[in-house]
Amino acid sequence: MTESSANPAWLEEETARRYQLFTQKTGMYQELSAEMVRLAQLRPGQRVLDVGCGTGVTTHFVLPKIGPTGCVIALDVSAPMLAVARQQISAPNVTFVAADAAEAAGYVSPPVDRIVCNSVFWQFRHKVEVLAALRQVLSPDGLLLFNAPEPYFIFQDIPRSPKVSVLFKQLAAERYGVGPQDLRTIGLFLRHCGFELLATHEFTRTRSAEESYLFFQLPVATAWMDPPLDYPTRMALLEEARQLAEPDQVIRQRWMYFVARPVV
Repeated sequence: MTESSANPAWLEEETARRYQLFTQKTGMYQELSAEMVRLAQLRPGQRVLDVGCGTGVTTHFVLPKIGPTGCVIALDVSAPMLAVARQQISAPNVTFVAADAAEAAGYVSPPVDRIVCNSVFWQFRHKVEVLAALRQVLSPDGLLLFNAPEPYFIFQDIPRSPKVSVLFKQLAAERYGVGPQDLRTIGLFLRHCGFELLATHEFTRTRSAEESYLFFQLPVATAWMDPPLDYPTRMALLEEARQLAEPDQVIRQRWMYFVARPVV
């Protein structure tokens, strides 16, 4: 995302610091990355674009699959996140790029074999522009993989509604990727952007109360509030919530993975 359209919290050093702390103390992003890499069916020597690479968790999982003859372009708009990624990964076949995903065509040449976008695509506010750029840099026989969690993805095929108010939202999802997607609208949206949805894969994991507590310490995780509350106020509420909540609580977290290819 562009700095003007991105949630400013992603650009903060505190978000990068706490994000790294979260990945060290929990296995969420490691689990999501491992599943992404499994579905990508990577092979030695392939070129991979990691969009929204963050602190490099997914890149770390990609590297053993592509070997020393492959390469990764790890792209993220957040300079603080990339600074952490550079500290974590020193492989010579990784190139870190600080750029908007919609500008990928200016940094990737020749085309890549795979594009992976872990835990970020659903956050883009300019999905049409991002997909246009990704289609430019993906080889004709390449694959694009991304994922989305509940409630940002609805795990159903919802028919078009006869109601104007509902149909308005469905058209926004179909044409521009705005709002929650369902199985029907995501396929139409990808087709509208020049991709064919080949497969979907549901992935379920569990989240402990402690993991939720650590996640909500990320400035970006609670920056959605409107009207906004400052970070110290949000953290005070989080501490109170932690005290009031059941410590052994475990929630079921559902993610949907999407595998698409460019329409030639």
